[in-house]
Amino acid sequence: MDDLDLATLELARAGDLDAYRAFVKAYERPIHHTVWRLVGSRFAAEVEDISQDIFIKLFRALPQFDATRGTKLSSWVFTFVKNYCFDVLKRRRLPTISIDAGEDGATLPIAGRSLDPGDELSTREVQDAIARAVDLLPREQKLAFVLREYEGLAYAEIAEISCCSEGTIKSRIHRAKEALRFRLRHLLFDLEGEHS
Repeated sequence: MDDLDLATLELARAGDLDAYRAFVKAYERPIHHTVWRLVGSRFAAEVEDISQDIFIKLFRALPQFDATRGTKLSSWVFTFVKNYCFDVLKRRRLPTISIDAGEDGATLPIAGRSLDPGDELSTREVQDAIARAVDLLPREQKLAFVLREYEGLAYAEIAEISCCSEGTIKSRIHRAKEALRFRLRHLLFDLEGEHS
């Protein structure tokens, strides 16, 4: 993700409405999608409100962002998103499920095949199953996975957002993928059976 240019950022910090619009245009989709993936389908009706709350907080805090410290604007924005979403989840006291819960912990590789119209499982069903599986990840794994796989952020940027090392981020993403493979193994068996 490309950050806003410094001139636009400075105008936004000074309260320029066109610069604010550029800020919203640059971050609206990534923020909305990240909020959706972090708080999950349980709060589907609130994703838009949560995203708007984040933008309000970002606009109020924008004058405090200091690009000279070497922090990317996108890292700063996603840190806000992470903290706000985690606060929402804490306030609701949602239970989490251990990734270790399972029969034997065995994992399967995800098939690299695309679905054709004749497949028993529709693309929407697969997407819904993946979304539910991502919802079940522990929050730190979910954050790392979402920012890497859905938002395309670099490991270093995710590490900065999460306040940990790149190695820790790589480990979280690896564990998230292993958990997803385990939770989605029934889809893998279904897809393999239909393509055999």
